[in-house]
Amino acid sequence: MKNVVIAATTAVLLTAAGGGVAFAAGPGHADPLKERKQEAAFTAAHVGQAKVSRDDAVGTAQRAHSGRVVDVHLQDEGHGLRWEVKPDDGKHVHEVQIDAQTGKVVSDQLDD
Repeated sequence: MKNVVIAATTAVLLTAAGGGVAFAAGPGHADPLKERKQEAAFTAAHVGQAKVSRDDAVGTAQRAHSGRVVDVHLQDEGHGLRWEVKPDDGKHVHEVQIDAQTGKVVSDQLDD
């Protein structure tokens, strides 16, 4: 219960700040809490640098893979700022990376 309250509070705070939100997911689909917190903090700190909105990135990912989005956050792993969106179609979770400056899909693969 405590983790649910923390996750809900984090989601509300990030939404208010305009950051990305990691959505609740079923067992086996959620990243560890520590990782989600780091992703949320990075997103909140860098969302102002993204030319592509969170909603536009989600729309792009959902055009590639239908299903419920279980995670959205910004990241930079040495290739520039990207939105990472994870749609879950009920069978597979995909990891779609969208360039936060151009809106182009730069990676699309099954989530590990």
